[in-house]
Amino acid sequence: MDIGIDKSAMVRLGSKSTARTESLNISKQSSSFKRSQASWDIINNSKIAAEMKKSTVSRLIDEYRNSPVSKKELLEYLEFVDDEAHFYPALSVPENDDGMIPVGRDGKKIPYYYLLDRWTAGQDAGIFKVQVSSEHSQVWKMNHQSRKDCIARWALELLKERATNVYDQVRKFDECQETQSNVWSEKNAAILKEKRIIGCTTTAAAMYAKELEGARPGVILVEEAGEILESHILTAMTPNTKQLVLIGDHKQLRPKVNNYGLTVEKGDGYNLNVSLFERLVLAGVPHTTLSAQHRMSPEISALVRHLTYPKLLDAPKTMHRPPIRGMQDRVVFFNHDHPELEATDIADTRDEGSKSSKENAFEVEMVLKCVKYLGQQGYGTDKLVVLTPYLGQLRLLLNELRKENDPVLNDLDSHDLIQAGLLPAAAANIQKGRIRISTIGKYVLLLFLTLDTLSLIMAISFKARLIWCRQLSGRRE
Repeated sequence: MDIGIDKSAMVRLGSKSTARTESLNISKQSSSFKRSQASWDIINNSKIAAEMKKSTVSRLIDEYRNSPVSKKELLEYLEFVDDEAHFYPALSVPENDDGMIPVGRDGKKIPYYYLLDRWTAGQDAGIFKVQVSSEHSQVWKMNHQSRKDCIARWALELLKERATNVYDQVRKFDECQETQSNVWSEKNAAILKEKRIIGCTTTAAAMYAKELEGARPGVILVEEAGEILESHILTAMTPNTKQLVLIGDHKQLRPKVNNYGLTVEKGDGYNLNVSLFERLVLAGVPHTTLSAQHRMSPEISALVRHLTYPKLLDAPKTMHRPPIRGMQDRVVFFNHDHPELEATDIADTRDEGSKSSKENAFEVEMVLKCVKYLGQQGYGTDKLVVLTPYLGQLRLLLNELRKENDPVLNDLDSHDLIQAGLLPAAAANIQKGRIRISTIGKYVLLLFLTLDTLSLIMAISFKARLIWCRQLSGRRE
C-alpha cells in the first residue's frame, strides 16, 4: 500500500486487522462469482447426508460407551469368526428335526442362550449334556477361568469392531463436511485467483491451503523466516511455486518448540527449532545480507556490532536523534546483588527439567520506578515496553503494574498466563492500559505473489536482514 500497489490487487487471510487493512480481508472482498445450481445441490445433499451420519455416529458412540456386549453379539461373532468357529455349535441350543420345542422342568421353552449361560457360569451342558457331541467336548472341558478369558477376549474384539464402526462413520461424516467446505470455498478461491498479492500467517496458509493451491502463486515471500518452523514453510509451498524468498535473521530468535527434547539445544539431533532459513544459510547456500540498519542509535548498534554483526553499518537517519529525556545514556547496565527467587507455583514448560520459574521483587520495583520516572519526563505509557524472559517475573510485573495501570499483554503471553492459571481468560481481553509487558514473541507474515510483483517488493529498503532468494530447480524464473 505504501509503495502504491492498488488495494484491489491485494487480499489478506486472517481475522485480525487494523483500521487501515480491514478492507483487505477476504471477507470484505466483492466478487462477481456466482455459485451454480449444481453447487447448491451438492451443498444441500451433503448437509442431509452429514446429519444422517451425525445421528449414526452419536448412536454408535453411545453403544460403545454404555452398552455391554450382548449374548446375541457374542454368538453372532462366534458364528462368523473362523478361529473361534468350533465354539458356536458347542454353545448353541440344538434344534429338533421333528419340530418339537424342548422345555425345562418349569414347562417353559429352553432359552436360546441356555448353553452359553451355563458355559459362562462354569457349569456343564445341563439337559443337553448327553447331546453334546464328542467334537465339542473340549469346549465343555475348559475350566471356569479359561472360559472367562475367552469371554473377555471376544468382548474386546467386539468392542474393537464397534470402535471401527465409529471410525468409519466419522470418516464418512468428515467426507460430507469436506465436500461442503470445498464447495463453500469456491468463492474464496475465485477471489484469490484475481489478486496479485495474498498476505497471511503460516496458520492461515494451512487453513486456506486448497484455495491457495488453486490460486497458483508463483512466488512466496516469507517475513521473519528465521523464526518459522521448517515444516510451516514446506506446507505453505504449492506445486506451482517457482521462487521462495526468505527474509530473516538466523542469529536471533529460533522457532518456538514447546518440547525441549526436540530442540537443537538438547543435542539429540531432532533440531526442530532450526528453521529452513538457518539450515540453508549454515549450509552455504548463497544469500544476501543487508548491512545497513535503520532502527538503532549508534550507542545501541555498537553492542550488537561487537557481539554479532561486525560489518553492521548505521544508516544516516539513526544519527543525531534527540537523547532520552532524564537519562544520562541511551544504554544503561545496572548491577545488583538481590537474588532471584524460585516461583515454585509456576513451571516454564519450554525449560525441560525446571520445576519452577524465576521472579525478582527488587527488579520489579526497579522497573516500576523507571516507568514512573520516564512518565514524569513526558513519555506516555504507549511508548514503553517491558521485556522479561521468565513467566514468573511476567506475572509479578503484571500484578505490580496493574496497581498503577492496566497493562496489555500480547496474545502469546496471555495464552501462557491463562494456561498456567495465573490470568483469568476474561482479563486477557481488557484493553484499558497501554504498557506492553511481554516475554519474547514473534510475528510472522507470508506473502504469496505473482512474479511481476516481486520486483516491486524487493525494491523496498527493509531493515537490516538476511535475505535468501533461490530459484527452485527445474523452474523458470
